[in-house]
Amino acid sequence: MFIVLKKQLVGLIFLVYVFSVDLNSQNIEYAREVIDTLTSSYFSGRGAVNKGEKKAADYIANEFLKVGLKPIAQSFFQPFNYSINTFPSTLKVKLEDKELIAGVDYLVDPKSVKTKGVFNLVYYDKSTIPSKKKLYKLKKQGFFKDKIIVIDDKDATQKEEFTIIKTNGILASGLVFLEEAKLTHHLSTIVSDYVVLKVLRNSFDKTATKISIEIDQEFIPNYTSQNVIGKIVGAEFPDSIIVFSAHYDHLGKMGSEVYFPGANDNASGIAMLLNLAYYYSYKEVPKKTIVFMAFGAEEAGIIGSKHFVENPTFSLASINFMINVDIMGTGDEGIQVVNGSEFKPQFDKLVEINSTNNYLKQVKIRGKAANSDHYWFAEKGVPAIFIYTLGGIKAYHDVYDVSKTLPLSKFEDCFRLLTDFVNEL
Repeated sequence: MFIVLKKQLVGLIFLVYVFSVDLNSQNIEYAREVIDTLTSSYFSGRGAVNKGEKKAADYIANEFLKVGLKPIAQSFFQPFNYSINTFPSTLKVKLEDKELIAGVDYLVDPKSVKTKGVFNLVYYDKSTIPSKKKLYKLKKQGFFKDKIIVIDDKDATQKEEFTIIKTNGILASGLVFLEEAKLTHHLSTIVSDYVVLKVLRNSFDKTATKISIEIDQEFIPNYTSQNVIGKIVGAEFPDSIIVFSAHYDHLGKMGSEVYFPGANDNASGIAMLLNLAYYYSYKEVPKKTIVFMAFGAEEAGIIGSKHFVENPTFSLASINFMINVDIMGTGDEGIQVVNGSEFKPQFDKLVEINSTNNYLKQVKIRGKAANSDHYWFAEKGVPAIFIYTLGGIKAYHDVYDVSKTLPLSKFEDCFRLLTDFVNEL
């Protein structure tokens, strides 16, 4: 009996030791676990299809609860609604008999409408594009009806003519844009009345005369998303607030098979957010209250953060400083600080801390930009910066932004820089 109890006691002491070491250090393993989880197929690219965004929000709220964060109000969630165009199931594109692979050979433009049929192809480059007068004459004759126009404007000087085609002023059934080297996706809160495909130049057979398209599309006019917000109350100045934020949504799915994992953008930012929550909950109780905000619908137009500043759950005037993080997975070339020139004293302090500790290669300054969730706060007079890492892998808004190739090369140094900086605020 004594031997059994002794073994149990030793085991308990070991577990307590491991747990305490884990809680009292920046946890790169936890960061990797968060990124692996959020980029898995279960979350469907953290978009509207298959409730991927909602699943991610639930996961984050559960992690908030685990590390001891408290909700601002009765719940961690702040719901809001927005419109979004989606492609939830069937997705097939064939050039003659060759089936193209979504995400690899082509992307569907996010404003595209549901389309099914076989269409004749018309190919226009700098040597074949008609004059503006001829284009409108062909349009009047109905020439472009039931046709897909392939646009190759490489080295073209006919800007006005190509603009007419690119905006479908000719009323074609659809357009194909030839892309040189990379396919980059985004989202749309509106839907058009024609289809647009972005196809890699090397994947497009210019001798093809027909294209077969079957795209299932669903426009959701009142999709419900949510911000996820938790806090740690400051030990000395509870009414003065530091905000850490990161968006958790990404680009979702394109068809039933393809999804955009969004490891760097922005599962890595959520990993940083949760690591900071972990740190301030267990290692260093902050002097000021720290609020952690995980925003939804950033990719659809920084909608979640806009909703918050228009419907704040606490006074914006109580925010001492806001740090928004995104793309935390690399950092070989340092970090970029958006709004650095707007809040120069704080930026200079960040540079000083980095220089003293030699954390990162450089801390680059940038001016005002409406490119992430910090923007609406700054517009309301809240001191706010946006930090993202530089260098490393180039995967961005594509199917290649996956966890296994995300190096997290400067993740720990970015973490140290952020916590040192907060100590100076």
